Amino acid sequence: MIPQDIVEQVRQASDIVEVIGQYVRLKKRGRNFLALCPFHVEKTPSFSVSPDRQIYHCFGCGKGGNVFTFLMEHENMTFIEAVKHLAARAGIRIPEKKVDDKSKEQYERLHYAHQVALEYFRSVLYSKKYHNKIMKYLHETRRISDESIELFQIGLSGEDWDGFLKYALKKDLFPKDLALAGLVTFSQKSDKYYDRFRQRLIFPIFNLSDKPIAFGGRALKKGESAKYVNSPETPLYSKSNVLYGLNFTRQFVREKNEVIIVEGYFDLISLYQAGIKNVVASSGTAFTPQQARLLARFTDMAYLFFDADSAGQAAALRSVDALYDAGVEVMVMVPPEGSDPDSLAKAEGIEGVEKIKNDAMRFIEYRTQDFDVKKSGIIAKEKLIKELAELASKIGDDTRRSLFASEAAEILKIEARYLLGLLPGKRAGQEAHDEIKPPRKITDMERELVALIINHPEHIDTVREKIHPEDFQSPNLQKVYSIVLNIYKEHGNISPSVIFDYIDDRAIASEIKLIPEDDIPATNIGIQVDDYIKQLLDFKRERIIDRLKAELKIAEENNDVENAKKLASEIEAIILKRQ
Repeated sequence: MIPQDIVEQVRQASDIVEVIGQYVRLKKRGRNFLALCPFHVEKTPSFSVSPDRQIYHCFGCGKGGNVFTFLMEHENMTFIEAVKHLAARAGIRIPEKKVDDKSKEQYERLHYAHQVALEYFRSVLYSKKYHNKIMKYLHETRRISDESIELFQIGLSGEDWDGFLKYALKKDLFPKDLALAGLVTFSQKSDKYYDRFRQRLIFPIFNLSDKPIAFGGRALKKGESAKYVNSPETPLYSKSNVLYGLNFTRQFVREKNEVIIVEGYFDLISLYQAGIKNVVASSGTAFTPQQARLLARFTDMAYLFFDADSAGQAAALRSVDALYDAGVEVMVMVPPEGSDPDSLAKAEGIEGVEKIKNDAMRFIEYRTQDFDVKKSGIIAKEKLIKELAELASKIGDDTRRSLFASEAAEILKIEARYLLGLLPGKRAGQEAHDEIKPPRKITDMERELVALIINHPEHIDTVREKIHPEDFQSPNLQKVYSIVLNIYKEHGNISPSVIFDYIDDRAIASEIKLIPEDDIPATNIGIQVDDYIKQLLDFKRERIIDRLKAELKIAEENNDVENAKKLASEIEAIILKRQ
């Protein structure tokens, strides 16, 4: 919600060399600066900072970005926190009126409502009426320590139907505020508001700025229809964007460069309490692309550690495609029959969990462990092949999708082309080498054209008149080109540093880092741009001609004379236009 002009002012006032130089020892090498990477252990410097382009890139681990993303990666800041930090450093005031007054007031009241709710649930937990009984349950039954109760700010909702409502009204909150926050519900039948959470253990859910934005309530009374009741979607809380516990554990996830993903609140707390702190909870739902990309900011290795029962393992399967697509490798930890992460951590501690982790399997190996290739029939093989092909199709990155499919084919002892042929846009039986990537020469040309217009935005109008995003063969460069055009249209200028503010996909970010630096004489820029436009349009025409020739061949084989004449005429027209 910080105005874009202020973000740009902060960026221009924050020299990336000076900022990063506070964290690592930079040495000048030509036009750039080099250092040992702060994100992984290395002996030879491969971390490069470009003062001209105001970006950094590590050739060892692949991390890169602008001055904001460095603070987000290195200091675990959110984007807003990074901008505010640099603004304070540069003496730039962030205007208080970030949004219109009405929206600002609404967000402030929602945050206030959640803070009041947290205060209320904590007070109920420590009240004379409930304290001894609930503490006995937490200490003896759940074996949760006082330290964990305090750290995770566990609370309690009482038996009253409107206990919280009455408490909140005394704090200058109104029922409509509380309803919008998802903390009370309205009954049409009685025309009254009631507390959403009653007779439940309360787990606050925090954002990465450590502010409560939602709650999860576990039933304490037997016979409740729902074991858990969670906050609904609100302007503050979108469950597809949040992972329980990440605000507490992100620094440990980054330090170990791996994360253990569990399902429930107790699972996470028990592992954390046992000394395993690089953990997050999915709250029993399949991973969303947003959650996966959020995790990818901190690590590239995930261990799925769900219950041993079929429901838990099915949940593991549902999380895989989003994680792979975000660039996170997936391993599966399988607890002993009848156990779960919570009970295992309590019974065997860190040693027991580490043993399970050491025995973890790569996802495809895990999925196919009970599949006997020799004994399985055609129908069973077909079903598994289609399942893995469908999963592969959800992985957006071409290289990762192809590698996933190839590994699955190797384990199933089939030719990769059978599995690749089931991917979208492929014909069954089509050869694997026909598949995914455009010729390298074309990709290089596309990358260099994008580099030219980023470094020389005065030529963007010339390029966009003739080259459309769909003309690009590389999907990643197509997205980069679209982002460049949108930023230029909105702001009238462009730079590699600015682009990082508009992307949250690792593959796209990697393309930005591969954009070559400008070393073309100014007098030759226009000639070079025209040359790339011509070559890309020629390649586009060749693709169209190839497609039309294939259709012509089919028309001739089917004796479709009229269609054959039409196709031949189209081919001739394109060839003449090209000449």
